[in-house]
Amino acid sequence: MKVSQNWLKSLVDINTTPEDLSEKLSIGGFEVESLIDCSENVKGIVLGKVLSVVKHENSDKLSICSVDVGNSNPLQIICGANNVKPNIYVYVATIGTFLNAINLKIKRSEIRGVISEGMICSLHELGIEETSDGIAIISEEFALKHKLGTSAASLLDLNDYVYDLAITANRPDGMSVVGIAREISALLETTLNFPELNTIYDINVYQKFKLCPEAITKNCLYSITHIDSVNSKKLSPQWLKDRLEKSGIKSINFLVDITNYILLEQGQPLHAFDKDKLSNLIGREALPDDFSVRKANNGESLMCLNGENYNLNENITVVACDDMPVAIAGVIGGLDTAVNDHTSSIYLEGAVFNPTTIRKSSKEIGIRTESSSRFEKGISYKNTLDSVRRAINILEEYFDFSNPIINSSIEVSNKEILIPLRRERIHKLLGPMVIRNDNLNISCQNEKRNLSDTEITEKLKLIGCTVINKNYGWDVEVIPNRSQDLLREIDLIEEIARLIGYDMFDLSLPNPIKPGKLSLSQLALRKLKTGFIDNGFNEVLSYSLVPDSNDDLIKISNPLLLETSCLRDNIWQEHIRICNQNIKSGSDYCWIFEVGNIFHKKPNLSQEEILSGAIFGNNKFEKWLDTSKGNHLTYYEARGKLKEALKILNLSIEDKPTKTIDFLHPGKTSILFTEGNEVGYFGEIHPKLISEKKALKKLYLFSLKINNILKASTRKNKWIPVYRQYPTVPKMERDINFIFNKKYLVSEIVSQIKKSGKKLLEDVNLIDVYDDNNFGKEFISYTFRLSYRDSEKTLLDSDITNIHEGIVDAIEEKFLTKLR
Repeated sequence: MKVSQNWLKSLVDINTTPEDLSEKLSIGGFEVESLIDCSENVKGIVLGKVLSVVKHENSDKLSICSVDVGNSNPLQIICGANNVKPNIYVYVATIGTFLNAINLKIKRSEIRGVISEGMICSLHELGIEETSDGIAIISEEFALKHKLGTSAASLLDLNDYVYDLAITANRPDGMSVVGIAREISALLETTLNFPELNTIYDINVYQKFKLCPEAITKNCLYSITHIDSVNSKKLSPQWLKDRLEKSGIKSINFLVDITNYILLEQGQPLHAFDKDKLSNLIGREALPDDFSVRKANNGESLMCLNGENYNLNENITVVACDDMPVAIAGVIGGLDTAVNDHTSSIYLEGAVFNPTTIRKSSKEIGIRTESSSRFEKGISYKNTLDSVRRAINILEEYFDFSNPIINSSIEVSNKEILIPLRRERIHKLLGPMVIRNDNLNISCQNEKRNLSDTEITEKLKLIGCTVINKNYGWDVEVIPNRSQDLLREIDLIEEIARLIGYDMFDLSLPNPIKPGKLSLSQLALRKLKTGFIDNGFNEVLSYSLVPDSNDDLIKISNPLLLETSCLRDNIWQEHIRICNQNIKSGSDYCWIFEVGNIFHKKPNLSQEEILSGAIFGNNKFEKWLDTSKGNHLTYYEARGKLKEALKILNLSIEDKPTKTIDFLHPGKTSILFTEGNEVGYFGEIHPKLISEKKALKKLYLFSLKINNILKASTRKNKWIPVYRQYPTVPKMERDINFIFNKKYLVSEIVSQIKKSGKKLLEDVNLIDVYDDNNFGKEFISYTFRLSYRDSEKTLLDSDITNIHEGIVDAIEEKFLTKLR
């Protein structure tokens, strides 16, 4: 929101500098993103009069001008403009002036043997217009009102500053100059000078308007006012054009400028329809009861003011005349019914629409306008008819027409809505004020006291509230343009604290202050992330909003874009995209992981936190030593990287092959288990995704269920290290070799060996795998090394013979095999 200081000064007394006011507004909640000095581009430029013009002897296009700028001697200036002539008034850039628009500093220079002591400027060179045909000539009538040498800033009304404010969604009043002026009045404690409504017009409550109940809800309103005998050819007054242009809105014609002016001043969007065009559209005279608000029909279209023809649908709300769409409600008007230089009669629309419907319409057609941004933030319907009256007041100053009738869908109630404000509640929440002692010669503590009733009521009155005294405190009535954000008692208390200054109140910290700490689960998650990072992985962060690609996704009711209309049900698709992007950029590897949420639609709506990741290529620095051509990890190498990352949590992860995950290779995928519970999966990407170019190279995907992993890793026997006595006696090792059916997992065999080994069996390791066609396609040879140890003595062969034979018998019986 841009607003000029001169406009603000007409509404509120400003008793401070622009820089100081910018700081106060920013602290108060209206952040000033930039402060623009309007005179910056015209400093050093003054009013001059061309006394004589002589052709340059050495040039056909240049002239030697004698220009009076109010000094004792006229300046000699070389000018190349075709329209320069004697006895005209011009803008003169004196020596030392820097013209920002053309990046030129004016110096005393010699041009083809003749000295030039300045420059006669065009409006383009002043930065006022994009293009100019010749120098700017000031009208004699206007110039004679000023002395020669008067600054261009005064002539062009550029002795002004423009505040560029960032207005947050919770302060819709900041979208109007009146609202900003009221905020300044409250911050500076100065007087407001708002324009008065000179005439009260008849209000016709017309309840037969056909209004969409979704667009015009309880706190909404629709009004139409017929105004005759206007002339759109009339030029907008300079004060109006100046205020619009400094606010970033281009002047179009007088009628459109009035609606834009009310939008800026009051924060209320208005729209003017050309009555004659409406009548031609419907084939008869357009009447107020022809207007309606409805949902657009599929297949309808509307050519709008921006020159775009929009295809409408049922998600878009339109204003219709005799059921023919003439505007997209609250967003943009139609071109075929817009006012132009031939307009002599208008219908002035003033309305408040449901913010949700405006947001839907705006998103559907892909544009956001000054009007739609205000409707989306929310405006009060109690200001709408006053804004219409204000527009009529301005029109009455320039046109002669009879008092129009304002046709409104409802009667605006003047019923007071009071918010109880308790004195004790204010003191409890804000605490005492600290009155600081600035006298350094007196040794005493700062005074502390609660806010007085006078201080409370004065601050509320500064923001326009009406205060009624009660035993418990006050009943407070809020003005309409603050009714969107001041709804509760706590809102009023916040305003009081904001205007007094939060730094004026005493600290109120918990006593004693208890230091916070991370829970075991939080610590475990941090360790898990550290484990991945230490092993060469990079953490990434992707959006949880995705396009609507299948029926299993949870859809958002009011998405900003179609590309972000659903909640994701996986992260691996985004990780493939990241790997593809790295491959295209020439990267040899991409190891990534992400901790995030996925969302399930079936069987019930649920949210699950997972750690997902991808492994592509070989992440190593000593590539100059590697003579191999390939850069891909094998399945077991990639699985080993995941094992190393998880090692930090001291968990034993068991793999079980699976063919049920459709995006992973059916022969190189496993489900991960710990303590008998499923915790995720690991596998190579399915070849079909590579053939379909969804993945550019072979890579590995993994996913871990955070909740299950953290539960297992934070158990007492896992989380707290237990000291074990280092063995003082040697161990005995025995190797056993069997031919197994490939359907049996190594983990199953190891589990059976440990179960049969009792207390003396210390460890079991697979040390050899041998596959030979002589065994048959379904069989394979495994060799295990068994380690035995007794903590109290050195074992003899006789001590382990029975145990070892029992292990062999158990394996032979369960897995239908024989010891080799």
